Amino acid sequence: MVDNRKTVVRLECALTLVILIAGVVRAQERVAFMPVYSVEAVAVNSVSIGKAPVGTVAVAPGDVITVKLLLRNWSPSGQKLRAYQVQLDPAGFESGTSGAIKPVGHNPGNANDANAFIDMNDPDFVHKGLQSIPLTDSAAAGYRWLDVLINGDQGPVSAQDNKKFYCGTVRLQASPDASGTFKIAVVEEPATSGLLDPGNEPILPVGYEALTVEVRPGIRWLRIESSDPPNGAIDGRITLSSAGKSDPAWKTVKLVFNSDAAGLTAQDFTVEDGSSSPPQMTGIRANGSEVIITLDRGIRSGVWTTITHKASGSFSRIGRLPGDASNDGRADADDLMVLIRGLNGAENLPLYRSDLDNNGVLDAHDVLRVIDLLTDKHPNRTRLPK
Repeated sequence: MVDNRKTVVRLECALTLVILIAGVVRAQERVAFMPVYSVEAVAVNSVSIGKAPVGTVAVAPGDVITVKLLLRNWSPSGQKLRAYQVQLDPAGFESGTSGAIKPVGHNPGNANDANAFIDMNDPDFVHKGLQSIPLTDSAAAGYRWLDVLINGDQGPVSAQDNKKFYCGTVRLQASPDASGTFKIAVVEEPATSGLLDPGNEPILPVGYEALTVEVRPGIRWLRIESSDPPNGAIDGRITLSSAGKSDPAWKTVKLVFNSDAAGLTAQDFTVEDGSSSPPQMTGIRANGSEVIITLDRGIRSGVWTTITHKASGSFSRIGRLPGDASNDGRADADDLMVLIRGLNGAENLPLYRSDLDNNGVLDAHDVLRVIDLLTDKHPNRTRLPK
């Protein structure tokens, strides 16, 4: 015989469980789509972080971290965003085991606009293209960023899709004695780090996510520090005809990194010159911090060739423009004057800018080459793009 009382109890328990699960799901949905301020890192020592922005980053003492204040999901009920204000909690600056992580040049009572600001040209700026009044208080112990639209009705509405929008930037530096795990957070009070709609009503509730910074000795962020030829150099040598001669254009570039580069391969670099067929890498050789890249041909005349280290975004850009002794991207009368100063000893010119006929020395023949180049309709007379 079926015990109806046990069946009823089971049904009641099942119903209670369904209600609890539904409540948890609704709560998760509310949390997922509530406005959230986050503090996230985008670069270390000017080296872009590969999957930036990130909420956790590891650095060494002395490293400088570029941090963005970001906002998402500010329209839980379709609200427009007229104004925001967000402030760092200075307690986080000394939240590690020892030392501190503070804004570069941090000196309470003195403005520090070079290291704390709102970049209104950031492509993800939350009020992009709208008239507003941006303010950054970088004199306070905990820096503050705010922006108010002049016409509140133009305030943007979030698609509630967790896309993050930019609100401010700060550059932080780990002190030489810094160690441990730091939490760089904003003040978790809506009146301090909050949002307003066009009616100047607060948008609530607001969530907050801190940046976790682990400071450990020995961490190095690999990037290009210099190159040979130097970044920005222009090969000014003139080749009127390549018949029977070796093309003197650069096809080998030495890159010097800030740390050991032994593990780098061709896949870590790109070579671009604005065309669909730039020179290709045929060899790469690493020795300590130096990497020598060999191309399959000399760089193309009249364009810039850029070799980029993909992980850091650091690069060396070199050009080729016959006759450009002044290294200004133009072949004109200024180059003649530069060569004359070089001949007279008034200016020390590298051979790639002065030995235009590629005979190993700067002499009168190079001056004659420039004069010939300046003749109307000379095929090599051109300029490099900006």
